[in-house]
Amino acid sequence: MIESYAFGRMDVDGHTYTSDLIIFPDRVNDSWWRKSGHNLCLEDIEDVLKEKPEVLVVGTGFYGIVSVEEEVKSQAQSQG
Repeated sequence: MIESYAFGRMDVDGHTYTSDLIIFPDRVNDSWWRKSGHNLCLEDIEDVLKEKPEVLVVGTGFYGIVSVEEEVKSQAQSQG
């Protein structure tokens, strides 16, 4: 569960993280990094989509500057 969020920091299940995260129901991946700066491309989340998540939430950062490529949106929508 996400307990708190501030610029450059997120508290999840009693742990503090200071990097980008992928939060799964059973684990947190804190070694993840986007291929291209403030842009989310399909290659960035291929492993996530392979797990066929029921819900996919993409954070756009504290200031909302991360963009999500159309290919990511299309692929996620095609999986339901």
